[in-house]
Amino acid sequence: MTKEEEHIRPITQWPALRQLSLTVVAPMALAADRSRRSAVTRWLRIAVALAVVGFGATAWAQTNIDTDEHRTTPVPHRYIHGRLGDADFQIALPDSWNGKLLIGARGFSGTELSSGAFKTVGLTKGYAYALSDQGWYRFTIIDETEDKYYESRRRILQLTNYTKATVRRHYGAPPKRTFMVGGSNGGHNTKMMVEDYPTQYDGGIAGYGITSHLEWMGSNTRFVRNFDVFASRIDDIIAARTANPSWDPATTPLSPPLTADQIQALLNVYNMPAQVGGLTFNIGRPPGSEYRWPPASPAWPLGQYISILGYAETSVEKFDRFYDPDGDGVLSLEEIKAWDPNLSPPPVANDLRRFDNTGNLQRPVIIGHGSHDPIVSPGETAVYKRLVEARFGVAGARDLLAVYYIPGMGHGGAEYDALIGTSLDALEAWVDYHQSNGAAGAPPPDVLGGYPRD
Repeated sequence: MTKEEEHIRPITQWPALRQLSLTVVAPMALAADRSRRSAVTRWLRIAVALAVVGFGATAWAQTNIDTDEHRTTPVPHRYIHGRLGDADFQIALPDSWNGKLLIGARGFSGTELSSGAFKTVGLTKGYAYALSDQGWYRFTIIDETEDKYYESRRRILQLTNYTKATVRRHYGAPPKRTFMVGGSNGGHNTKMMVEDYPTQYDGGIAGYGITSHLEWMGSNTRFVRNFDVFASRIDDIIAARTANPSWDPATTPLSPPLTADQIQALLNVYNMPAQVGGLTFNIGRPPGSEYRWPPASPAWPLGQYISILGYAETSVEKFDRFYDPDGDGVLSLEEIKAWDPNLSPPPVANDLRRFDNTGNLQRPVIIGHGSHDPIVSPGETAVYKRLVEARFGVAGARDLLAVYYIPGMGHGGAEYDALIGTSLDALEAWVDYHQSNGAAGAPPPDVLGGYPRD
């Protein structure tokens, strides 16, 4: 049995514990002396703890399979669905396997079925694929006291170990390479897992991801409360920007002109100072993306105001358990819009800063991000590049991180989906290049799918 398989066996099947129960626990459990029984209990707890540590505490979890069948779309593959710990998951094992594995990370609002194009592209290219819901669901997390956003780290690691063991059992060989892949929050998780577990992953494809959850959630409430100030003039603002991409609302007035408060609110959306890893950056929404801001409507079908507000509505109370401005025990919509993490007590930042990416890459990562993304500002990717550069220098960072901005793209989309296969090919060549010390493969291209490298 492999080390990975050892991780996932029920605890009663671990040899050390089974032997302990036969040679120590069973005889002593028959003793009438209460103190001796208590001692046995203590020793058993110690043995369990030591065994968990020895076999990898983060890797073990009880597994229940509810579906195991053969499917034909998009290619013939074995499909497994079940629960690992408290996280639902899926695994897809193609009949024509290329010997490699993709571990997916879902978006902030997704489930274990929210694979986007990563699963389809991966299976078509022969990769095995796995995805988990990470043990929480955004729309119900506030009512589930045991669910935490940060448990994603542990659940993805559990899924990785479990899937590697499953791959080995199914194909008779372990995966030769394992990549993390995901978009949005999945892009954030991809960076996090490759940073934290370089021995588990050979690289990652991280699409349009968050770099700091604290700053991202704060930017959402800043966006909606400022947008509300100039919402009545959004059509005029979009028209002005469309007519002149260099339009400056502070120097070129509309007709009728924006009020001083409206101008300031608009500037507050463009410029949102934020910090991560000791670096100051702009998490504001870029000029030119205004057509993606308002509530979706026939006039502006790409509008994202409601989505951005929705993140705040379902998460502020979970992010900041102390926040209740009027003390009535219920957060109103206006109170949610007014939330500012910089005004929260230290435990909030201490908790949420654990989500911050560090830039401490040891394996290659490729990032694609839309230049007009209103959900996760492209400033988050820009500062991530700076984090890597702060650790390794500009040249060293280019050996570990490749960033490509997709002009005009919002929060993912067809342009990004079309780039996934090309990104996987580039990552494979880049890993070859690393592992051969430059004798094989190639660094990431200067242009990927038509988009220049930043």
